[in-house]
Amino acid sequence: MNPITILLAAALSGSASAPIETTDSTRSDAKQLREVVVVAKSKARKAQEQAYAISVVDLTRKYASNPTMNKVLNTVTSVRVREDGGVGSNYTFAMNGFSGNQVKFFLDGIPMDNFGSSFNLSSISSNMADRVEVYKGVLPVLFGSDALGGAVNIVPRVNANYIDATYAVGSFGTHRINFNGAYTNLKSGFTFRTNAFFNYSKNDYKVFAPIVDLNTGLEQGESWAKRFHDRYHSAGLRIETGVIRKSWADYLLFGLIASEDNKQIQTGATMDVVYGQVKQKGFSLIPQLRYRKTDLFTPGLDLSAYATYNIVNTHNADTAAVTYNWKGEQIASASRGEGYLTDATIRERGWQGNVNLNYVIDDHQRVSLNHVLTAMRRKENDTEHLDYVMNNVPQTLTKNITGVGYQVRFDRWNANVFGKLYLMNTATHKLLDQFLETERYEKVKAHQAHVGYGAALTYFILPGLQAKLSMEQAYRMPESVELFGDGFIQKSNTDLRPENSQNINVGLAFDRQFDRHHLMAEANYLYRYTKDFIYKGVSLTSDPTTSYDNIGKAITHGIEGSLHYEYSNLARIGFNITYQDIKDRQKTETTTNSYVASGTSTNITYGQRIPNIPYFFFNGDAAWNFHDVLTKGNNLSVEYGCDYVYKYYLSFPGLGRPTSKKVIPTQFSHNASVNYTMKDGRYSVGLECTNFTNEKLYDNYRLQKPGRAITAKFRVYLSKM
Repeated sequence: MNPITILLAAALSGSASAPIETTDSTRSDAKQLREVVVVAKSKARKAQEQAYAISVVDLTRKYASNPTMNKVLNTVTSVRVREDGGVGSNYTFAMNGFSGNQVKFFLDGIPMDNFGSSFNLSSISSNMADRVEVYKGVLPVLFGSDALGGAVNIVPRVNANYIDATYAVGSFGTHRINFNGAYTNLKSGFTFRTNAFFNYSKNDYKVFAPIVDLNTGLEQGESWAKRFHDRYHSAGLRIETGVIRKSWADYLLFGLIASEDNKQIQTGATMDVVYGQVKQKGFSLIPQLRYRKTDLFTPGLDLSAYATYNIVNTHNADTAAVTYNWKGEQIASASRGEGYLTDATIRERGWQGNVNLNYVIDDHQRVSLNHVLTAMRRKENDTEHLDYVMNNVPQTLTKNITGVGYQVRFDRWNANVFGKLYLMNTATHKLLDQFLETERYEKVKAHQAHVGYGAALTYFILPGLQAKLSMEQAYRMPESVELFGDGFIQKSNTDLRPENSQNINVGLAFDRQFDRHHLMAEANYLYRYTKDFIYKGVSLTSDPTTSYDNIGKAITHGIEGSLHYEYSNLARIGFNITYQDIKDRQKTETTTNSYVASGTSTNITYGQRIPNIPYFFFNGDAAWNFHDVLTKGNNLSVEYGCDYVYKYYLSFPGLGRPTSKKVIPTQFSHNASVNYTMKDGRYSVGLECTNFTNEKLYDNYRLQKPGRAITAKFRVYLSKM
């Protein structure tokens, strides 16, 4: 192999500056090299080396086991994906104490904020993506987001020609089907890509729940009962087609996402309430357009843009005149509606657009300009409340975010500085003088404008030892569900104020290859000083609901660490650990328009830990691969994983009697799987057992998750290079 060929190989591998090493020493007058090893960094590794605090999950290793995206992310340091129950249940993504809409989600850079309930982390498979990038805190300007606590970017696969189909069947009547594929004609540039999924589950697992005597209304204590009204199904299709590698475009792609889900709702915000006939349906249709061109008009000037239009409908139905308990027993009720009488359809329509310009000044400098527009219009119509004044009355939310960034980059260090302008306009109706004769809805409008800024710096102390520092003054505008509610359990709060936070991340990362040994370690410290922290609370009543409220000030201190070791392609072991202390730091609170009193008073929760947020947890995993089992090209892998969460309170720990406080108990669960791949990965079968010790697992407002579950998985992968 001649030197030119070696350099070309390095360039095509995506790292022209990667070192080239020879395994055999050669004399200076040698005319031929005996053996050459081209050393190049993977895309996941390059992303990990950014100045931002980021964790990158390489999904190519997980295709055979085919986990859902939320299970993958739950193994990342500082991340908790908190689910309300089984397949299709609502979930909350929490990272460094921030959760919900404080953390943003992107699909190849496109915000998923308004994709609807059916196209989300719990429904899509990890097989659709090449990797997942988890940004903790500060974000690159190119995302143009108002995220406060970070972001998750799912990067789809870019294989030219392949088919990847999987089927999984498991406990509680669960079935999952995923299909991913692409066709590309390299001569004409035509490409077609698709991802499809179907999920179904009865979710009839047992829970340890409070049993109520329907005749007396008295609680009889807790006992085991099977969920009987929790069936769920979802289906989705994502297609994208267009041209690539043209003189006038790196790519021009037209896309469409269509998805729907249908689920029975078994319980309210806590398990003290049980439903037997409440249902929810969702539908989403999202056309998209994406364009990218490098060296636009002049060398070094790159343009990328996208536009989407979101059509999302949600239907909530709660009309039965009946009361249930956890045994499935029922009696007639004097009033209709098990929780809140409703037969409502919520229609959301929204535009999203992003334009990003990037100019390379020289080998070491570049500047970026980004603008994002989000405009959402929402209407609700409840046929059970025809006199409701908000029926078919539009509520609107518009955001404009403009960012400017500058980057300087050298061999051992690089730095980024940026500024952002946040603009938000809302128009809605607010309920005034509730419970009085003058009770009424009045139209209210609000305009918000804020300026944010930040910086990120990284320095390679040694070739394998990297130091990172990032900081920002960030703002996050409330989302539509926080302002307007979901029409059922989630109540509206039109008085929500934008959050703003000063964020600092400091970290060290070590990554070195020693012959056949690969060691990776990381440690980070984070600080968050957040004003008007938007917190999701629960009303601990006979029929609990949730709502978002502002907490004046909250301070977060967090420490996270990870250690991973790999031996050749045979074995790996690793763990992540997180501790985060999030406390209310608002000394006084001001009350206005109260029926009781108005004025300033001492905040009784000052100095207390924010409730319902895990603050100490860790997870670990280990795997061993056996090669050429039974025949050459067939491999067997055995994997183990564990997850630990220390107990935490549902309400502020300093309020109420210790004996009466509700607590989410300490949990320690274990998972195991075996996967057998054939024909060098072309076919695979696997068996997975989650929570094999059958622990009682809880999340959110002590909503119990499934016990021991067994799943069989089958996969076919065909590729044409």
